[in-house]
Amino acid sequence: MLPEIFTKIITKIYFPKTMCWNNSKFRFARPIRSLLALYGVKPLKLTVAGIKSGVFTYGLYVKSAKKIKITAPEKYVTALRNSYVIVDQQVRKETIKNEINQAIKKTGGRVEFEEKLLEEITFLVEHPTAVLCEFDKNFLNLPEIVITTCLEKKQKFFPIIGKDGKLTNYFVGVRNGASEHQEIVRDGYQKVASARLKDAEFFYQQDLKEKLETKTEKLKGIIFQQKLGTVYDKVERIDKMLNYISTILPINKDEIHRVVMLCKNDLLTNIVFEYPELQGVIGAIYARQNGVSEEICDAVEKHYLPLSAQGNLPESETAAFVSIADKIDTITGDFAVGLIPTGSADPYGLRRQAIGILRILLENNINVSPEIFIQAAIDNFPSALIKDKTALYNSIKTFLWQRLEVIFEEKGYKIDEIRAVLRPITQNQKAMTLSRIEDILTALKDIRKSPDFEPLTAGFKRANNILKQSDQKKIEIPAAVDPVKLTEPEEIDLHSQVALIAKDFKPWENYLEAFKKLVTLRNPIDKFFDKVMVMAEDTSLRDNRLALLQETINLFLNVADISQLQ
Repeated sequence: MLPEIFTKIITKIYFPKTMCWNNSKFRFARPIRSLLALYGVKPLKLTVAGIKSGVFTYGLYVKSAKKIKITAPEKYVTALRNSYVIVDQQVRKETIKNEINQAIKKTGGRVEFEEKLLEEITFLVEHPTAVLCEFDKNFLNLPEIVITTCLEKKQKFFPIIGKDGKLTNYFVGVRNGASEHQEIVRDGYQKVASARLKDAEFFYQQDLKEKLETKTEKLKGIIFQQKLGTVYDKVERIDKMLNYISTILPINKDEIHRVVMLCKNDLLTNIVFEYPELQGVIGAIYARQNGVSEEICDAVEKHYLPLSAQGNLPESETAAFVSIADKIDTITGDFAVGLIPTGSADPYGLRRQAIGILRILLENNINVSPEIFIQAAIDNFPSALIKDKTALYNSIKTFLWQRLEVIFEEKGYKIDEIRAVLRPITQNQKAMTLSRIEDILTALKDIRKSPDFEPLTAGFKRANNILKQSDQKKIEIPAAVDPVKLTEPEEIDLHSQVALIAKDFKPWENYLEAFKKLVTLRNPIDKFFDKVMVMAEDTSLRDNRLALLQETINLFLNVADISQLQ
């Protein structure tokens, strides 16, 4: 049974790219040359890709081509370590860091380990050895970010930072093998690094021959998306959207316009063509070279932020607004042409962009609701592209709200609290700033500690269920309560208490105080249900009591739908 299970396990391992190397037609990431299989000290017999299992394995191919016999599982790691293979990936990672720190001692510098690169190197080598290298100091005239990107992304090298915090002309490569023939390896690393840096230097110098601002018109030659036009079209949509937002908020309209007209221009540069990850960053560098103000340069660079769900956010107001507009335009356009994320695929990173929009609005305390941006983005696209604006608006809003639930959960709110606050906003098509939504959540979280709140929730749910059943029975509930038809003391009291709170109910001034007022309805609601028959035989009385329940529910919905609470 075990051989069959292990064979299936190996065949089920997924790789994005696979190869076939013999007549067995078995596909795997790399050719399988040997197969070691033990159950305790007992060998297991299985065959994969035409290779029969045994009790032998091999060490690092350049150092130890001899067979290594493994007689027990606990001897496996040590036996391979003695043959230049470090099996444990965490040990291998720490070995890389220690090797690098040892190699750079004489430089007096340090390496800022980029986790993604360190992880990649860890899985590229079996026996890491650090090799200290250097490049011509003249290349230090390039922007540091260009040098580090060239070394890290293209060559998998680690740049070295000097004591003064500036980049040095030293770097470290990590080879797979022992420390023999270091000079040959070092020479190879230095040659390839110099060739890459020479290319980068040429690209940089060519780019500087043309001012960044002159490239805007040329964006007409870059397709953003086949059905959504060019990058220039996108820039115009962003500009129009933020021009509208400037009529709502006192933002720096001229500065924002300047940023929008520059922010995508570096897509036409040689550096970004070679290093796409430098978009925005290199645009800011070129803008500084052209004498553009630091505020605008900063916004050009940071309007792409955040680059990940938990990444840094743009700090300035201008960068924040351009970032939001850019992202909501992308989401709206993609939704309009059917490029909507599925459960397993999000090729355009729309979820990340949605989270970015929400985090910027929330953490920068921007006093505009997401709905304003959604509607403005929809209005910027031609009518021929969007058949049903309302449906598109609702689908985008739902998409954002699903991400918002995740954000608030990560901030420590319970999912039932989040849904209790969001439900009346979504159902009633309200527009509310995210900071205000969080204020309600904070208040709800606090008021739940009140001993009267849980019983109040039970009464609310009962009222809500009665109204749902009435709706299913097609009962038409009056728009307002008729005080003349209130016959029982308990319904008169409930109506009086609800009216008293509603008279001057301004929850936005202090949501916790608003909840405290609502909690005072606990006893009137309980007494109402104890003494009053809502579904009376007299339909006139019945309908009036249903109207009273609806009136009570509506008062609560100004802050939350507490029927969602568990």
